Amino acid sequence: MESLRWAIRWLGKKKWYLTTTLVLCILAVIALAVEPFIFKNIIDEVIGKKEYDKLIPNLAISLGFGLTYVIVRFYSNIFSEKASMQVIYEMRKDLFSKILSQTHAFFRKNTAGELITLCTGDADIVRHCVCWVLPRAVECGFMLILTLSIFVAINPLYALCLFILTPFSAVLVIKMGKVMRPAHGKVREQRSRLSTVVNENLAGNRIIKAFTREAFEIEKFDRENYAFRDYQIEANRKWLRYQPFIEMNAQLLNIVNIIVGAIFVITSKGEFSLGEMNIFIALAWALNEPMLTIGTIVNDAQRFSASAEKLMQLYYAPCEIATPENPYKKPVKGDIDIKNASLRIGSTTILENINLSIKQGQTIGIMGPTGSGKTALASLIPRYIDVTEGSVGIDGVNVKEYDLEVLRGSIGTTMQDVFLFSDSVENNVTFGNVKASMEEVIRATDTADAAGFVRRLPQGYDTIVGERGTGLSGGQKQRLSLARALLPAPQILILDDTTSAVDMETEKAIQEKLAKLEINRTTIIIAQRVSSLKHADRIFILADGKISEQGTHDDLINNKGYYYDTCLLQHADIRLESKREVG
Repeated sequence: MESLRWAIRWLGKKKWYLTTTLVLCILAVIALAVEPFIFKNIIDEVIGKKEYDKLIPNLAISLGFGLTYVIVRFYSNIFSEKASMQVIYEMRKDLFSKILSQTHAFFRKNTAGELITLCTGDADIVRHCVCWVLPRAVECGFMLILTLSIFVAINPLYALCLFILTPFSAVLVIKMGKVMRPAHGKVREQRSRLSTVVNENLAGNRIIKAFTREAFEIEKFDRENYAFRDYQIEANRKWLRYQPFIEMNAQLLNIVNIIVGAIFVITSKGEFSLGEMNIFIALAWALNEPMLTIGTIVNDAQRFSASAEKLMQLYYAPCEIATPENPYKKPVKGDIDIKNASLRIGSTTILENINLSIKQGQTIGIMGPTGSGKTALASLIPRYIDVTEGSVGIDGVNVKEYDLEVLRGSIGTTMQDVFLFSDSVENNVTFGNVKASMEEVIRATDTADAAGFVRRLPQGYDTIVGERGTGLSGGQKQRLSLARALLPAPQILILDDTTSAVDMETEKAIQEKLAKLEINRTTIIIAQRVSSLKHADRIFILADGKISEQGTHDDLINNKGYYYDTCLLQHADIRLESKREVG
């Protein structure tokens, strides 16, 4: 019931859709229940007493109730669809918003396939419950109560004879419910794994082709697909194990009904008429229908419970990083202070006791071996992750006190793993500033040294980029990513390995254009190329999550540590040897 209340809450002010559906379902049952009484009059009055003048009025009344049933059923279906689609729309919207608000840690624990399954398959099962299961359950319940009441009112002993079979159906339904819930849980878990395989293969299709692993991936998909088939068949088999007994019980009810009715008509000496027996026979469907339908309702209800449980876990999953209640909303200037900052994920230490002070307008370089924590350090500033110990401040205010939209809106970031949407070049560049003019877009792409190749594309800025930037080279994607970060004119710019895929000449052109921008911007450059960092005001070397060296280019050359060795490997400074001699 808790999961059902949770699903219905998405109706909001449209709860009357569902209320109207349930009321119309009840009216439809009443309309059907009236007809046997009309036929009783025809049998007992028109045929039995030969009052033929009553035939036409009774048939007209019967036709009226029949039309009423058709109309009521039609509108109940319309309102049930409206209710279910309102639920699915609002639920998916809020679930998607919830997913986007989560941190990197959340996406490490939940695969894309699992989240896609939740927002599509599981959400659709909730829609089915609201659209069909709930109305049918209410309809069958009311139908059963109304029919039993009519039977008891007409002939209690006859009704008691029919009630004998009811407990058997109840026992079967209870047992089936206990068996079906875990079975449907296994089906949805396997559906999630299958979605994950599909998603990974679509995202990594280039890697699969490069290593000719198509056969392996097809076999892996076939294995998961086969498992899904088996779980689904097993769930259906368990359901079918009970369904024949429920149906047989319903058919026995018809036989008992006819036998008992005939006995009462024959032995009652006119106290129990043939027309009253017809009411019992005509309304037998009202007992059979719940018995026949209850198995399907319970089966679908268990599917709903398994899916709703997972959806509720997602919806109520805590968001580790969020805007505080009374956030700091003043515009960011660019002073950054990182004090005694440490970051641990589980038992792994990523950063340890980092101290960093950056003044507004400075350019800072960060270098270090793979896995030294460079990207993690930069991620602390826009609060993609939070420190375990210590603090990160901007303009003297802890980043945890900032409004996230203000904080991240003031920081331009280029990711190490460049992602472009399947959209036009212009829309990819304006992603962070949709109100930007075409002139601003051209200026940003020109600064990123991307304007030239964009103009050569078939439709220029209107050219549609394939999913994840398919059709563009690594360097082109990096330059569009840089243009996207530059367009909003952020006060803090974080460039994470932004020019690793471009040639040295292009990198130099980008650096010169960035230097000419008349913006007092704080810039943090993460790179392994000495040429990208040598002009920085200060360079920090990370090793095993700690700052092992810091200083200017010349300071680090004289220090003869990691930076010096990197210079030798890259031949980045032709004056290196002479400097060593002078030193």
